[in-house]
Amino acid sequence: MPTAILAMAMTKLKPELVPEPLWEISACRLLRPPSLWRAIRSDVLERAGHRCQTCTETTPPLYCHEQWRYEDAKCKAILTGFRIVCQKCNRAVHMGLAHSRGELPEALAQLGRVNAITEAEATRMFERASATWEKRSLKNWRVNVRPRLLKAFPQLRLLVGIDTRSAVLSRHSIPTIRLD
Repeated sequence: MPTAILAMAMTKLKPELVPEPLWEISACRLLRPPSLWRAIRSDVLERAGHRCQTCTETTPPLYCHEQWRYEDAKCKAILTGFRIVCQKCNRAVHMGLAHSRGELPEALAQLGRVNAITEAEATRMFERASATWEKRSLKNWRVNVRPRLLKAFPQLRLLVGIDTRSAVLSRHSIPTIRLD
C-alpha cells in the first residue's frame, strides 16, 4: 500500500466533506420531533463517556457526528454510525463548512495536532478530500442505513430510500416522518 494511502488509513481525524446533493439529508435535520434525534445523541454521548472520541476533549459543546460511507460506483450514501466529536474536531471533520466560515486555519491546525502531521500534510488531506467532494457532488445519491444501526435506532428508517434525484430539499421542504 502506498505510504500516502497507508497514512490516510491510520489517521484519527479526516475531513469528511458531504456531497452537495446530500447537504440537507441527515438524521439530525430530518427526525421529528427533535426528541427522536436527542435520544440518539444522548445514547451515543453516554457510550462515549461524554468525551470526544477523537481527541478525548470533554469541554462542551460535544457534537454527535453522523458517519457516512459512500459507494461511488453505486451512488449510495450509507449511514454507518455515530461518534461524538468536540467543537475543534467537528470543525476539522466538516472542513468544507469551516472553510466557508473562514475557520480553515483552525480546522487544519486541529487536523495536524490530532494526527501529528504538518500543516502541509493537513492541507494535502483537505485538498484530496475536496477533489473527492467535487466528483461526488456531481452525482445523485440514494440513501441507506446500516442494518445494525437501523435495529438500534428504528427511527432512522425515514432516511432509507431518499433519492437526491427526486428529493428537492430545502430548509422549507424537508420531508419528515413523525414517529410519536
